[in-house]
Amino acid sequence: MIQRISLAALKRSFTFLAISVALFACSNSNEPEIPSSSSSEEMPYSSSSEEMLSSSSTEEILSSSSIEEMSSSSSSEETLYSSSAEVTLSSSSIDEISSSSMESNAMLLNFTSDYATGLLHWMAFSSESFSSDDILFDQDSKVFANGKDIFVLERKNWGATNILSCMQADKIGDRTLIKQTRLEDISNPYEVAVVGNKGYIALYDLDYVQIFNPATCALSGKINLPITEANAASIKASGDTLLVVAQRLENFVATKPGLLIRINASAGTVIDTIQMKLYNPQSSVLSNGKLYIASPDDWYRESFANAGVEVVNLATGTSEVLATGAQLGGGPNHIALDEANQILYVSVYEYFGSGPVKPVNISGKTIGSALPGIADSFGSLLFDNVAKKLFVGDRGIGNEGLKIYDPETKSIITIKSKLPPYSIAVARW
Repeated sequence: MIQRISLAALKRSFTFLAISVALFACSNSNEPEIPSSSSSEEMPYSSSSEEMLSSSSTEEILSSSSIEEMSSSSSSEETLYSSSAEVTLSSSSIDEISSSSMESNAMLLNFTSDYATGLLHWMAFSSESFSSDDILFDQDSKVFANGKDIFVLERKNWGATNILSCMQADKIGDRTLIKQTRLEDISNPYEVAVVGNKGYIALYDLDYVQIFNPATCALSGKINLPITEANAASIKASGDTLLVVAQRLENFVATKPGLLIRINASAGTVIDTIQMKLYNPQSSVLSNGKLYIASPDDWYRESFANAGVEVVNLATGTSEVLATGAQLGGGPNHIALDEANQILYVSVYEYFGSGPVKPVNISGKTIGSALPGIADSFGSLLFDNVAKKLFVGDRGIGNEGLKIYDPETKSIITIKSKLPPYSIAVARW
């Protein structure tokens, strides 16, 4: 069990080398432990709750002086990148970039982290900046959305203590309505998928899929995976079928290709497995019966021999490599798909602090030039096919911010936040 904690810790620790050890000590030393629970007991979010952060801890981190220190003088500034110059955006420019055809019930969610503190921000698509309010979570958290349901996976102490938070987008500012459930210790949750009225969580360090009720946040069962040491890194839902992407690492090293596990969600049983072609899969995106998967190989060792992007045809169960790590110039990490134009956007890990985004034409298998103005896309990647925009979490030092790329105009704007981006989601209802 200790080895499995170390596996997940080592996987993320390489990206933290530039952060001092003192920051990690500060981020955990003042947070009281949430009592272990063998049941699916709900824990409503409250700053005064003994299970969660105390009110004094919250006020200490989010006091006005702390916010001033975290916010730079350019925190609300947006910039437009072109091949020739940087241009400051006006309010009218933002309006032009925002799609007038989008429905009003849509929200962009941006979880941010400096590896010591984590804050969840949100904004309307037509807004020029994030809301003035934010919600405190652990520094290593991920945000997901399905309709107006929002889920946050907190992974405290390298995944040793884990919490699922559930809230609704139309009531996101009311902390009394946030419901929380503690997941099994040392589970290290990675991703959420929803089928009907059930939610499913891929656990990196335990070999089962956790089932929960999205409405109540209560745990309701589990589905065992067919292998041990699966290291499930991604989960998607195709109808009633769950698609679990497993890394299958051995002693921290990718020694064999990843494995796609298909599960019948209603029956809670494994359908079959499909061996992938590439190693150490990190993320996936589903579209029209095909699962696109980004695999960096041993990216923290900067070995990309078995890295690349592949697509699994779910009807035939076959896999095809679209772009290799050598062709991309590094190891793919995050991936997003522009369905209308059939363009994959790939976050390419070159070395620590360098993660450009490169477009891959699916039909031609051609790779375009890196998008301008993006230094390190480690902070997540998402293409919203309603807004027709690409959202990039840029964590590049001195270049931090949420970047919004318009494929039609080839322009990029930057929206600043108190902390660097770490995870992105869109709620639409």
